[in-house]
Amino acid sequence: MKRKLGLPLAFELHLAVALLVLVLFVISFRLYVDAERDIELAHQQRLQSFLLADELRQSSDDLTRMVRTYAVTGDERYRRYFNEIFAIRNGDLPRPVDYHHIYWDLVDETDRRPRATAKAVALLDLMREAGFTESELSQLVSAKQASDALTQIEQEAMRLVASGEPMLREQALRMLHDTAYHQAKAGIMQPIDQLYSLMRQRTDAAVIAAERQARLLRALFVLLGVMLLWLLWRFKQRERAVLGAPVTEIYRRIEQLGQGVFTQPAPLAEQDTNTVLGWLSHTQQRLAQLEQNRQSAQQRLKQLAHYDPLTGLPNRFLLAERLQQAMQQATQQQQSLALAFIDLDGFKAVNDQLGHPHGDRVLLELSRRLSEQATAGSLVSRISGDEFVLLLTGLEHNSDCSAVLQQALDAMATPVLIDGVSSQLSASIGVSFYPQQLAVEPEQLLRQADQAMYLAKQAGKNRIHYFDLAADLQARDLHQRLQAIQLGLEQNQFELHYQPKVDLQSGHCIGVEALIRWQHPELGLLAPGTFLPLIEQHPLGIMLGNWVLRQALTQLALWQQQGRSLPISVNIAANHLQQPDFSQQLTQLATEFPQVSLKCLELEIVETSALQDFQHVSQTMLACAALGVSFSLDDFGTGYSSLSYLKRLPISTLKLDQSFVRDVLTDADDLAILQGVRLLAESFQLNTIAEGVETNAHTQKLLEIGYRYGQGYGIARPMPVAQLEPWLAVQP
Repeated sequence: MKRKLGLPLAFELHLAVALLVLVLFVISFRLYVDAERDIELAHQQRLQSFLLADELRQSSDDLTRMVRTYAVTGDERYRRYFNEIFAIRNGDLPRPVDYHHIYWDLVDETDRRPRATAKAVALLDLMREAGFTESELSQLVSAKQASDALTQIEQEAMRLVASGEPMLREQALRMLHDTAYHQAKAGIMQPIDQLYSLMRQRTDAAVIAAERQARLLRALFVLLGVMLLWLLWRFKQRERAVLGAPVTEIYRRIEQLGQGVFTQPAPLAEQDTNTVLGWLSHTQQRLAQLEQNRQSAQQRLKQLAHYDPLTGLPNRFLLAERLQQAMQQATQQQQSLALAFIDLDGFKAVNDQLGHPHGDRVLLELSRRLSEQATAGSLVSRISGDEFVLLLTGLEHNSDCSAVLQQALDAMATPVLIDGVSSQLSASIGVSFYPQQLAVEPEQLLRQADQAMYLAKQAGKNRIHYFDLAADLQARDLHQRLQAIQLGLEQNQFELHYQPKVDLQSGHCIGVEALIRWQHPELGLLAPGTFLPLIEQHPLGIMLGNWVLRQALTQLALWQQQGRSLPISVNIAANHLQQPDFSQQLTQLATEFPQVSLKCLELEIVETSALQDFQHVSQTMLACAALGVSFSLDDFGTGYSSLSYLKRLPISTLKLDQSFVRDVLTDADDLAILQGVRLLAESFQLNTIAEGVETNAHTQKLLEIGYRYGQGYGIARPMPVAQLEPWLAVQP
């Protein structure tokens, strides 16, 4: 479709002309309104001029009436009114409102004034402000001068009346009615009459000029209005030619496009093909085609998103949806479902030896076999290369799935013959069930089946393994407890307690043993036996051991600053000591505390620490001893008690286990062991410390058989450093 520019350009041209005429129309309307206002102003000026001229005439008549009435009655009130009229006209007193409306006839004998007053202004000044011409003003001046001359006669008459002489009053009356008075009066009225004639000519001309201008503007206004209507009619025709349909129809079409309605439009007439309606129809046709293509593509994407492209089986995403639905249905119907994770054994060899195309054909055959074994309501899914999932629903008991799973296992183990080539495969199947003791999500159920499949492979493949929920809960509990220990280490919830070692003869403290405690935020203070066994073979054990060493060195630094030299012994776990870089880590840690003498640090190890790699442990201990660190063998007598430890390891102290010390008062065998160990220690020039000293009797017995140092609850319990300081202060 070729676009023609004629209609749009003509439409735009008509629109521009219409807008121009509209502007002219508005301007002419404004000028016409101004012209009508000018006519009104001309009439108002005409009226104002006549009122002011009439006020001059009226004031002259009022003066005449006041003086004549005063001459007849002798009432001073009229003389006062005369003077007031004269003062108002000259601007010496305020003017009453609407003065020209026969004001003095409304003032009664009590002198009650019927109207308020305005500002004081001379009548001649009001006339100048009203726009009187010079010739008109000259007539006003003549009338004013004549009026002033008459006023002199009137004032003389009032003076004669004021004398009180009857003859003088008669003379005053003659003065107010004689020919001279009337001639003076005519001298006022003649210029006023001439003023009326001049004003009439001027105001008539102004009104006529304003009316003429108004008629011209009215004609222009009407002409522009007719022209605008014609242009609007032409604009409407051009609009129809450009749009091709009424605006409501165009709007409806656009609204349909906005709402995504791309139905095929009705055929257009030939003259409407190059209009907006034509282009909308063309666009609608294109969008309808695009929508059809989009729906087809969406359907293909949905197929690709939910189904495996090779086997046509549901993929992992569709499996997740169906599994969620199946779990909800099983909960509602109080039934069970089984989720079997199937992994082929030996499929990689088929791909490597026979190629991927052959492997794909094998997968197609095996997926067909699996689909045949699936019962009604179950689902077979391929979730990756050689991994399938079989979802079995509607089970009354978990064991109801055993037969189907065994058939699937047998089907996978049946040789696959393709193009004369036989492929012998098998499968490992892991199974998880729903519902379970604890709430479980679909993805978690799939992971359980995956774990069980992995155990089936480890057990020899070609077998079914059922997920062990109890073992999983135990592992999950262990994981949670390990996480809690790690969180406690990060949040500094652990602390060290110190148990003194003393000279049994003098009671003097010769050192302390650092023992870790966990200040749990919910469970309170926990002994090491509640958490150390969990991390014995875990990296957390090493992290916690390093923390204990750092805390011990920190405390040593504080004591040395206070002038106290008190050795601290720290228990080192076997796997910690066996780390390849233990001595390097200790050396690095020591550099952070250069003021601390490592001779005050003793590491306590158990006999089993050196069993796995005696040579490495020996080298590690020698490297640490070179730094000044000493070693003691803890719980001596409870392990293997190999004399090679005493001979080849740099040990300085033997710690007798409390199990021998506790019953030394009553058990002759324990007594003999203690005596033998003392002699053995003397032979190797080692110190001994007896653990488990609980009473004074134990102390005395140990001294009798030659033991000098001891440690136990009978001496002091492990305590935080805040309690240890007072305890040390009272010791000898």
